[in-house]
Amino acid sequence: MLQADKKGIVLVTGGTGFVGQAIVRSLEKSGYKARILARTTRFDRSHHPAVEFRQGNVVDGQGVESAMQGCSAVIHLVGIIRETRFQSFEQAHVQATENVLKAASAAGIQRYIHMSASGTRAHAAAQYHQTKWRAEQLVRATTLNWTIFRPGLIHGPDGEFTRMVMQWHDGKAPPFLFMPYFGGGLLGQRAIARVQPIFIEDLAELFVRALEIPDTENRTYEVGGPDPFTWPAMLEVFNTVLPGPRRAILGIPFWLAKALSAFPLPGLPFNHDQVVMAGEDSVCDLAAVKRDFPGFAPQPLESSFRGYIATMAAG
Repeated sequence: MLQADKKGIVLVTGGTGFVGQAIVRSLEKSGYKARILARTTRFDRSHHPAVEFRQGNVVDGQGVESAMQGCSAVIHLVGIIRETRFQSFEQAHVQATENVLKAASAAGIQRYIHMSASGTRAHAAAQYHQTKWRAEQLVRATTLNWTIFRPGLIHGPDGEFTRMVMQWHDGKAPPFLFMPYFGGGLLGQRAIARVQPIFIEDLAELFVRALEIPDTENRTYEVGGPDPFTWPAMLEVFNTVLPGPRRAILGIPFWLAKALSAFPLPGLPFNHDQVVMAGEDSVCDLAAVKRDFPGFAPQPLESSFRGYIATMAAG
């Protein structure tokens, strides 16, 4: 392995999160030094003693430009899937991106990698996608050499989705008695959308490789795993691999979930945007990724899940 600063320092916003930690690992393996910008320094440094930390807030811009001094590139990951009374989609996606772009330009950084989301487009139904689109437009308007990635569902041993599926399977999270999805029809038993989950380590590989491939500059990539699934088919993969009794997989009527989320009740485990997005396909054509990232071969869902479930059990 190369010394972890031979290729320069890369600033990672949101580097303490699920995706961020995987990218930090990939940066170090590839010979870069990672510098994390976060509001807190919550990160397990036992395996990453060379990681640098800078405290700052991309939403209000505090500490962002100073954190970029001496860096050769920026990977911007900050985003939220659910609004809170402390932070809106507009703040987390649009305002934060604007602050990071301005700081990168002021610091003289030219290379910028941005994480967006599958389904992002103008006039999207979900506010999440709308604000992701406005953030993308800010990126495209800069003079930086940018690359935008649009992943769909991301899975991995520390991921929120994986933990949730495991809790469903073990009966430890609502609805407790079965593994749910939002389905069509009166009773919700018809699959209405497809998803193409990507393993976190494969996604991290793309972010880091993009730093060294000029053909990826000023391009947007839809990214996913090798295979699309309907939601019940994907849940069946998890159901098959996880130890213990198999759990029933049942649909929650899409119309009912949408109605409930319009007037959210306390404790409702999903919001309006999540319901809307779950009703849309989140799949992609990998031709452009495979063209510009030679040798990229994302791991199938079942084999990658078996691998890290076995590791988690052994640990």
